[in-house]
Amino acid sequence: MGIGGLKDRRYVCPMRVLPLLAVLALPVTAHASDDDGMCRNGLFAESNPAPGLAAITGKGRASFYGDMDGCPQAGERCRQRSYLIGGNRVVTGRSKGAWTCVFYPGGGGGTAGWMESARLATVPVNPQPAIAAWLGEWQSDGARFVTFTRKGAGLAVKGMAFWPTRNPDPRERPGGPNMGEIDGTAGPKGNSLIDEGCSVRFVLLGDWLVGSDPTRDCDGMNVTFSGIYKRAPARRR
Repeated sequence: MGIGGLKDRRYVCPMRVLPLLAVLALPVTAHASDDDGMCRNGLFAESNPAPGLAAITGKGRASFYGDMDGCPQAGERCRQRSYLIGGNRVVTGRSKGAWTCVFYPGGGGGTAGWMESARLATVPVNPQPAIAAWLGEWQSDGARFVTFTRKGAGLAVKGMAFWPTRNPDPRERPGGPNMGEIDGTAGPKGNSLIDEGCSVRFVLLGDWLVGSDPTRDCDGMNVTFSGIYKRAPARRR
């Protein structure tokens, strides 16, 4: 399986103020528009507002295709080394001609890219999951963590996000990581919800959760809650 990598301002979270932890950092990448050809890890959740699930069909490799220099329409020269095989499941985004933007939540941050729509079979998703389906801890690439617990008829949402990692090398980041925090409530509508404090939108797709954080209301520099989350393993007691 190919693995793709993911590629100071003081801020106030509506729920809590976090300290400025770094002076120098990379700029936040601009958002992709719905009609452009961009399909990549860092912007997948924000540039695909109606995510779904699909399974790879057919025999042989289902390759990822790039999104630059006329790709994916330019065909073979756009083919990437990363690929999936029949039965693998992906999160799907918008389509462009015969292509669909997909994300595979594998190791190392997962892999995003264009894929031939003919290789994808839609996997049904529960449009009205019960509150219990949200409960527990979810994590994305070891840098973002969100927990849902019951609160009245809705949910309490708590989360932490880090940049560059949760535990960076102290020799490189002596001040520790930049951080963001969610501490709010939300009421699911169908299979999505928006945290009332930080405006992060989450979409529940079975065992995966898509987080979209375009406003960065509760984030430190380069920190984001955008990403594809998996349910965290149960902790040993």
